Amino acid sequence: MRFIVSTTTLLKQLQAVSGALSNSTVLPILENFLFEIKDGNLTISATDLQTSMTTSLAVEAKENGRIAIPSRILLDTLKSLPEQPVAFSVDDTTFAI
Repeated sequence: MRFIVSTTTLLKQLQAVSGALSNSTVLPILENFLFEIKDGNLTISATDLQTSMTTSLAVEAKENGRIAIPSRILLDTLKSLPEQPVAFSVDDTTFAI
């Protein structure tokens, strides 16, 4: 899975749904954003099992896929980058980003 998106656009969408993430959870998966790409549309979901939030945006992508990405690492990284297109590439074997 590979897609390209603007850092500023992605950061705004992530900040909008990050309110549904739990800071103290016994389920580590709940500290992640779920990225789902279908037909050039990225849907981002976050939940704490009581509240769920979803947003979507158009991205440059040639294939569909989904992956959970650690929220804190992604938010901190995007905040440190200037406005630019950023490419995400996921290894289908190891799920490394």
